[in-house]
Amino acid sequence: MKQPEFIFELTSEAAEKNFLVLRQYGLDLGKALSAQRDTPLEYGSEFREPSVLEPLLSMHPLWPKMKAILQNGSLFPVTELDEETRLADLEAALARGNHKGASEKLDLLMKLVTKDVIHGYAMALPLNKLPRIPGVVLAPVNIQAQNTINEFGEIIAKDRLTHDQSFDFSPDSSVNSRVIAEELLPVRYGHCIRRIINWVVAARRKYPGVKIFACKVDYKSAFRRIHLAWKTALQTCTHLPEAEIAILALRLTFGGSPCPAEWSAISELANDLTTAIMQHPDWDPSELFSPLISQVPPRSDLPDDVPFGVGKELVVDVPVNSKGMSEIYVDDKLSCALDLPGSDHVDRCAGAALLSIHTIARPLSSHEPIPRETMAAIEKLLAEAGPEELKIMLGWHLNFRTLIISLPFNKAKAWSTEISEILSEGKTKAKRLERNIGRFVNIGMILPYVHHFLARLRTLLKHAKKRKSAIPLPPPVQEDLKLMQKVIVRAQNGIDMNNLAYRMPNIVYRNDSCPFGLGGYDVRASGWRWIIPPELRFRATNNLLEHLANIVSIKLGLLDGSIKKGDCVLSMSDSIVSCSWLKKSNFDEEPDIQEDGTVKMDPLQAEVRAEVAREHALTMMENEICEYPQWFPGVQNVVADALSRDDDRDDETLTNLLLSHFPDQCVADLCAAEVAREGAVTRGTHEDQDRAWKRFCQYTKSIGIHDDTYLDNFDRYQRIRIMCAFAQAMREGRFSGPSYETLVESTIRNAVSYVAATFRDNDRRNPTLDEDGELARLLSRQFRAYRNKDPPVKQQKAIPTIVIKELTRLQQTELQKAVAQLAVGAFFFAMRSCEYLKVPQAEKRRTDILRLRNIRFFRNGVELPHSHPQLETAEVVSITFEKQKKDEKMDTVNQLASGDAILCPKYAWASIVKRIRSYPGTNDDTPVSTVMVNGRLTHVTSKILIDALEGAIEAVGNDRIGIQKGEIGTHSIRSGAAMAMYLGEVPVYTIMMLGRWSSDAFLRYIRKQVEQFSHNVSRKMILHQFHRHVPQIDRTISRDDPRQRNHPQNEQTR
Repeated sequence: MKQPEFIFELTSEAAEKNFLVLRQYGLDLGKALSAQRDTPLEYGSEFREPSVLEPLLSMHPLWPKMKAILQNGSLFPVTELDEETRLADLEAALARGNHKGASEKLDLLMKLVTKDVIHGYAMALPLNKLPRIPGVVLAPVNIQAQNTINEFGEIIAKDRLTHDQSFDFSPDSSVNSRVIAEELLPVRYGHCIRRIINWVVAARRKYPGVKIFACKVDYKSAFRRIHLAWKTALQTCTHLPEAEIAILALRLTFGGSPCPAEWSAISELANDLTTAIMQHPDWDPSELFSPLISQVPPRSDLPDDVPFGVGKELVVDVPVNSKGMSEIYVDDKLSCALDLPGSDHVDRCAGAALLSIHTIARPLSSHEPIPRETMAAIEKLLAEAGPEELKIMLGWHLNFRTLIISLPFNKAKAWSTEISEILSEGKTKAKRLERNIGRFVNIGMILPYVHHFLARLRTLLKHAKKRKSAIPLPPPVQEDLKLMQKVIVRAQNGIDMNNLAYRMPNIVYRNDSCPFGLGGYDVRASGWRWIIPPELRFRATNNLLEHLANIVSIKLGLLDGSIKKGDCVLSMSDSIVSCSWLKKSNFDEEPDIQEDGTVKMDPLQAEVRAEVAREHALTMMENEICEYPQWFPGVQNVVADALSRDDDRDDETLTNLLLSHFPDQCVADLCAAEVAREGAVTRGTHEDQDRAWKRFCQYTKSIGIHDDTYLDNFDRYQRIRIMCAFAQAMREGRFSGPSYETLVESTIRNAVSYVAATFRDNDRRNPTLDEDGELARLLSRQFRAYRNKDPPVKQQKAIPTIVIKELTRLQQTELQKAVAQLAVGAFFFAMRSCEYLKVPQAEKRRTDILRLRNIRFFRNGVELPHSHPQLETAEVVSITFEKQKKDEKMDTVNQLASGDAILCPKYAWASIVKRIRSYPGTNDDTPVSTVMVNGRLTHVTSKILIDALEGAIEAVGNDRIGIQKGEIGTHSIRSGAAMAMYLGEVPVYTIMMLGRWSSDAFLRYIRKQVEQFSHNVSRKMILHQFHRHVPQIDRTISRDDPRQRNHPQNEQTR
């Protein structure tokens, strides 16, 4: 490393020198930094060269982003600030100065800034010359008091310099206000500790009685390891007015909202590298290790008399590798491993994180041009890196032996005391309230329902920031703060990790309500009901009553002892589960939609709902039980319906009635099995089967065997003969309308198949099969005879691309525009009509129509939201087909831009999304067929599209493309897409994948009558005009050998 041209000292002389250097490059920071090759100012200088890392990391999805940061620095995705606003903000920032927390502690401020400067994280410039540098944006700094840990494990105070890049001198002019959040990488830090908990519970369940050890390694000055791109660095300036020095940040700041996402591109990748190292069978931690491994303390076991907690069954399959796993939370690397006898797993846990950091970081040199520290925080290694069964992680005590997580005593006491002070004063200032909300969010990492009670606090904070004096606490906020105190006490006492994991429910309640009553039942045992007195009816919405019913079931279960400590409960109604209602408890009022469509707000119901939600949260917490959050649809929930409605029967009569008539709903397994079977086929299939069975019953009645519909008194041969006769009756249209004279073979075959299915559903033998389990030969021949006499199937002709293009020229109305956009979009994804159009009897189909949530756009690997102002600049449009034929689910297909200004998948779908999003009342669930016509929302139907296609064909010329009116249908676009890909010599497997064909069935869409189908075929057929047959070996076989074909003793060939 060479010495940079700039000087890293916090003095006026250094500032002037730095400005002179910058002036040598025309005050162009980009040119100046580009000239600092092989110095600490070069982008990525904290890490090894990308060419060194790429062979190891190139397969990781985050590598392209990490590589871009190492080569070009971190470029914040922000909207440009116009020059007039920038200059006005700069003048205002210079006049205002820094926040009081910094300006009132000048000595501390100078100390903190000096540390940043001497390490090359920032550089000094003369404040009076700052306006001369193009593109500079200035923001104030502050000093935040925090805690950290020293090498002895002691908690000590720490002051952190923060850069307030959210401070707006003009409306929405700050860096953070201008960040395009949708272009940032998703940040997954928030779920880190929940992922650890689920892994630990799964590991203990898989390996009961085996110790689990954890290690913790911190990055030193994590954000400061990433260089800012010069364009971003210009917008991250601050100043020291008293010293007349400006500070230009060169690394990620503590205050830029994109910084966590930018850092995660490296930290998440390095974390996955840690896990890969831990689990690699060939790694020997005693031979390959970081130079800092000697700083890691030895393992620390809990006393032998500490009991092992039990891992309970999870509803998700968490992969557990006994060698361990690693997680990351910003700059904290957290690793866990199982101490199997005779293994080196604990040593792997202790060494993998340090080795991964050593792998990606540039080694510390003895000749660093400016002071530089190791990337791993050495002082924390001595205190936290050692393998332990009891570890403090992210401010929580995690006991990996007992599976208990708890809030440290000092935190719990301090937090609870401050809440008491706020409540006694009855008011609070914004800063104090914001600090406490931050603490509650920390608790919410462990107890998610806490988040549901923060809405009122956040609303109060919003108002508090607008006033200088303290703001009074409304009664609902006071109740929320009291609840938080109880939550803190519970967190301090410890929480079973099993109650925080994704558990399998062991107790299930089904509940229902109506304006006349509530009811519910435990699918294992008993039920309950409460009839609402007449004077109280219709005073609450049914949603609120369902909420109460879900909670009452749990309350009763606790009272009768059927719910015990550690249980996982699923209490659900037809529409929601008990814990989901906590999310609604933070609404200010309960909306009540009137018959005329107006909305009436009822604050009384909101108050009741909030009170019940608080009580429910306390009940679950104090009894140490957890709730299963997933809802399942109710099918024929007769039992719960009856419990909430049948007020004219006494308990004994109703109980006997339900057990007699609905035993399957009173037994959990039978109930679940019935639900599963119902979902196996579509509603249309059910109706077709019912119709076929009805006709078979009519037929058996017509031949005098209506009392033996299942043909129980007939043998196999007779049953087959009867089915043949039924098929003939169907063929003649005996049970159809007058317009049907002769039914085609496929209709008859399906009807016979549905009848056979009904036999099987009722535990009878299939009447169409012979003794070897195959379709009876008589029926098979009969079906073949029908097929031979049927007219040929009239296939819908494939639409050529020119017709689609013609559609785009006919966009005078909103409906025509929608039709053209859908046609283009569907063409590039070879869509079925029901996937993008409103088709008749759509509810009977297995395939779901696409909705806006299924359409996603990506640029440079980052997803663009539908609200992005430049959605058309996406490089890829990705469509997820949630449910299709053949039971295929969540099938995602991507298409890149075609390069054509009109026929392009990304343009088409971007236009569809932006058009629909512009309509009032639309959301993520809005179907893509939606269109606004005459001021109301309607849908593009299959008939509308066919009419438009026929009009476009006529405009192009029917004879020109060989398609006449009536020869196309909604499948013509799918057929045209397959034909276009085939003619474009797209590989067969690509056609199948893009069109989501599971076999070569797509070949029926390829029309050999198309002129271009045989392009170059005749020419290729005459390339090889000669070929020679190789003579076969002449093996003489005796005429008496029965293996000869047509031998009288050879049954298979005679």
